[in-house]
Amino acid sequence: MVRLAGDLDDIVVAAILGTGATYVEIEEAVKWATGDAEDLGKSGQTLSAAAASVYDILTADPAYAPEADR
Repeated sequence: MVRLAGDLDDIVVAAILGTGATYVEIEEAVKWATGDAEDLGKSGQTLSAAAASVYDILTADPAYAPEADR
């Protein structure tokens, strides 16, 4: 998980694993949460339900908050 999302609290990791998201879905959610997926959003591509759940978990974590909000 650290390779994909960075150093996260155990509770956050457990919540992500609890979504049932695949490696690819977690990777996509991380890209969206870090802003690396701008082209995907412009193309109209959306996240799967599991990836969207991971995205919600990540963006609720202070580590993924925009720098201006930290």
